[in-house]
Amino acid sequence: MATAGAPRRFCRCACFCSENLYVARYGLHLCFRSEQQLRQDYGPILRSRGCVSTKDFQQLLAELQQEVARRQRLGQESAARKALIASSYHPARPEVYNSLQDAALAPEFLSVAEYSASPGADRQGLLQWLQTVSGAAA
Repeated sequence: MATAGAPRRFCRCACFCSENLYVARYGLHLCFRSEQQLRQDYGPILRSRGCVSTKDFQQLLAELQQEVARRQRLGQESAARKALIASSYHPARPEVYNSLQDAALAPEFLSVAEYSASPGADRQGLLQWLQTVSGAAA
């Protein structure tokens, strides 16, 4: 089962927190690392799209900082939700969560799965198996 063993770490690309931040008001996707970088890289286009006053810029800056902080918390929040569910969820039918039994699967599916796991499996062979199973002509 996927949840057995050591807990998996939440991983994300380093750019996730600073790249592709969308600001609907100005219709822009921005990269944000600092106020100075924001002014330097986006100052002219922001002004052309209506971010003209100090108040406008400070509001934008606050929104971007909030979004970066939200993205930075995602891993911790996800882990907390997972722990809460794991500690409080009790399946009504535990047998559903045991190993999937071959008897529950169509024999045709088992044949295709067995072929795809074999050392000589290739794309063409898999397509032939699938055509045979689906009843299509080869």
